[in-house]
Amino acid sequence: MQAQYSAVQYSTVQHGTVQYNTVQYSTVQYSTARQSTVQYSTVQYSTVQHSTVQYSTARHSTVQHSTVQYSTVQHSTVQYSTVQYSTVQHSTVQYSTVQHSTIQHSTVQYSTVQYSTVQYSTVQYSTVQHGTVEYSTVQYSTAQYSTAQHSTAQHSTVQYSTVQHSTARHSTVQYSTVQYSTVRHSTVQYSTAQYSTVQYSTVQHSTVQHSTAQYSTVQYSTVQYSTAQHNTVQYSTVQYSKAQYSTVQHSTVQYSTIQYSTVQYSTAQHNTVQYITVQYSTVQYSTVE
Repeated sequence: MQAQYSAVQYSTVQHGTVQYNTVQYSTVQYSTARQSTVQYSTVQYSTVQHSTVQYSTARHSTVQHSTVQYSTVQHSTVQYSTVQYSTVQHSTVQYSTVQHSTIQHSTVQYSTVQYSTVQYSTVQYSTVQHGTVEYSTVQYSTAQYSTAQHSTAQHSTVQYSTVQHSTARHSTVQYSTVQYSTVRHSTVQYSTAQYSTVQYSTVQHSTVQHSTAQYSTVQYSTVQYSTAQHNTVQYSTVQYSKAQYSTVQHSTVQYSTIQYSTVQYSTAQHNTVQYITVQYSTVQYSTVE
């Protein structure tokens, strides 16, 4: 299918159903859609290969109660795309695979994703509320100005991730693995992580409240200007850690192992530690009450 110089204005689709849709080598140039509304749309077994969209503009687009099953998108390229005031509510995606994806100014509410795989993804100005992700795998991900509320992720794996200005509230992560992660200006409240593994992590200006982590492993971590309150960690292992200007209140740590740690200007209150092992540690200007 090829369409050039396509223009759609005031398009409305209600109760649309598409089954077994296959599109190969599709090209759309100079497409414009204004005030488009889609309600109760269902797509099953959709396959898109080698799709190219140039100079696409969508304004005031609304999608409600959308369901997508067994969707596969490969080598999708969107150039000079403008999406304004886009809102997705009550979206459900199962068995989705996305490669080489780029998203800007995305807003998602009440989203559920199961068995998702994303490679080479870039997200800017993303907002997620009440999101649930199960069995997710992300490689080479970059996110800027990301906000997540009431997010739940299970069996998640992230490699080479970079996050800037991130805010997460009421976040729950189970069986997570992160490698080569960089986080700046992060704020997390009421976070729970189980069986988490992080390697080569860098965090700057982080604030965490009421965090709980079990069986956590961190290697080559660097943290600056960190604040944590009511933190609980069990069976933690940290190697080559550096922390500056760290403040911890009401912390509980059991069976922790730390090697080659450096801490400057640290303050801890009401701290409880059991069975901790530290090798080659350097601490300057520390206060413990």
